Amino acid sequence: MPTYDFQCKNKHVTEAIVNYSDMKKGIDCPDCDEKALRIFSFAESSPRPTFGYDMSKFNQREQHRKSMKGSQLNQNCPP
Repeated sequence: MPTYDFQCKNKHVTEAIVNYSDMKKGIDCPDCDEKALRIFSFAESSPRPTFGYDMSKFNQREQHRKSMKGSQLNQNCPP
């Protein structure tokens, strides 16, 4: 089962392993027993989203590829 982050109205953040239907309903906060709803957060190792982010590896490669001129495009290809 996947891991989701939840936050209650008292701002307690909890990480829980729950199934999809429980994720949609929310869970009870273990600190204050209030209803905690799912929040979206990013892993600390990846503080930025990769999709649509200008400095993702894919976008860096595409920018480099577009900056190359005719003969430079085929230099790394075997004959």
